[in-house]
Amino acid sequence: MISIKRIKNTDEIGDAFYVRTKVFVREQHVPLEIEIDEYDKTAEHVIAYLEDKPIGCGRLILNGKKARIGRVAVLKENRRCGIGKKICVELMNIALEKGAEDIVLDAQITAVGFYKKLGFAEAGEKFMEAGIEHIQMKKSLNGGA
Repeated sequence: MISIKRIKNTDEIGDAFYVRTKVFVREQHVPLEIEIDEYDKTAEHVIAYLEDKPIGCGRLILNGKKARIGRVAVLKENRRCGIGKKICVELMNIALEKGAEDIVLDAQITAVGFYKKLGFAEAGEKFMEAGIEHIQMKKSLNGGA
């Protein structure tokens, strides 16, 4: 059974780092010093579990009425099962609870279609980050993109 859990303390963040290291560092070759950053201490994190095994994660950085989703990752063997959507929906719910009105994210180009299905729209030019092509996407939490 899949469950989505909001992290309550820093002891639990290790499960998010486990998933992010497997996906971003090992699979996509993002340097560890870029992947783990200063925002991890203050961000809201969620982790997807299959039974008690961490299989996905994401984080939300809040800045007034704006929020930023980032570090959404699902282990390769668990993709295309709706886990990424559940993680993003939970992050959007947290943003709403905290009073955010707009959400932005930097999507890897290969994930643009996934985020469009969640109501995000492209909002800028393509750019490179950690050797991977990205584009910023936005969504209004008041109903529009």
